[in-house]
Amino acid sequence: MTFDRAEILRRIDSVCGVIEQHAGWAEQHCRLHDVAFQALVEAQVPRLFLPARLGGLEVDPVTCALVCEKLAAADTAAAWHVMVFNAARLMAAQWPEALVEQLWGSDPDTLVAASGHSPLQAVARGDGYVISGRQRFVSGCDHATWLLSPVLIDDTAGMAVMPLAECSIEQNWDTLGMRGSGSSDVVVSEVAVAKLQVVIPNPQTASNALYQGTLYRCPSRIVFATYVPVALSLAARSLDLVAAMVADKTPGGSAGKLRERGIAQLHYGKALALYRSARLLFFQGLEHTWARAVSGDEANALDRADLYLAGTHAVQASAEVVRHAADIAATTMVTKGETLERVGRDMETLRHHGFVNESRYASVAQVHWGAELDYPQLLR
Repeated sequence: MTFDRAEILRRIDSVCGVIEQHAGWAEQHCRLHDVAFQALVEAQVPRLFLPARLGGLEVDPVTCALVCEKLAAADTAAAWHVMVFNAARLMAAQWPEALVEQLWGSDPDTLVAASGHSPLQAVARGDGYVISGRQRFVSGCDHATWLLSPVLIDDTAGMAVMPLAECSIEQNWDTLGMRGSGSSDVVVSEVAVAKLQVVIPNPQTASNALYQGTLYRCPSRIVFATYVPVALSLAARSLDLVAAMVADKTPGGSAGKLRERGIAQLHYGKALALYRSARLLFFQGLEHTWARAVSGDEANALDRADLYLAGTHAVQASAEVVRHAADIAATTMVTKGETLERVGRDMETLRHHGFVNESRYASVAQVHWGAELDYPQLLR
């Protein structure tokens, strides 16, 4: 390890206060506040998964997950930007060095906002391509310099990087939860890009010379470290909130405090077990993946499926924890302005993310049983 985990986490602690102060603004305006965004940059969050040769920290996935978890305790929108910043930096391992240098060679903090919801159309023209279409759910687009999106060139699938200044952001992210993630649509209308900026992915292609560290030998789903901890943090927050509540709250029609009620105790005990076991499974999955990469062993299909299982279960179990908290809190959970109400909204939104929704349990079973895969991305 060339990075200092303790120092990285100390930097995160130093900015959490500022980020928490602007969480309400992000909730109201459906994007991260500029001050909170700058705090993430100062804490070097954009550099977590960037190669050291480009000025990055090149951390292991456990360190990244701990960073995400800490930030989520201050503001889930800010924590979501761990993924916003670092997903493209991981994907760039298979890109030409010249493109990587163009994006981060002079500024390692440059934000490339990515979404893979649906491919844009790319048409060859001159020495490059012209790209058009609409990309949905582009988290962090208001603060990004570049857009990364899948494209179709005739029938060939690829990825393209294009300047966001030449695109149009449609401010239509107005959701139940995760409001501050700023995941608006981006409209692309005949944006011209150089040939270099369109990449046809090839899993057999070796990483470029900038991406030779242990991190880049991990399966692509190591990206779970950049956002799954948001769910775990929401679960932990809900447990803390109800634990503080039960000592003083007296349910209507009851003479005793909520903490004396057996049904509330049952919900809390179940929730606590769910949270602790899900977090343990997830971090064990990250540690196992990292250990395999350090030893030089390539992750096999079962390793990849089990990492996917750990990430999916962390999110889905966290959602169940929050539901237990709701059963304890009752009307507090649905009262606007209550912290627990926002936790519930954020969790309900997050659990439907396509990478970790409930159907991914079935995808894992398909790998273990040797059945036909409905979600091939699981094995990447």
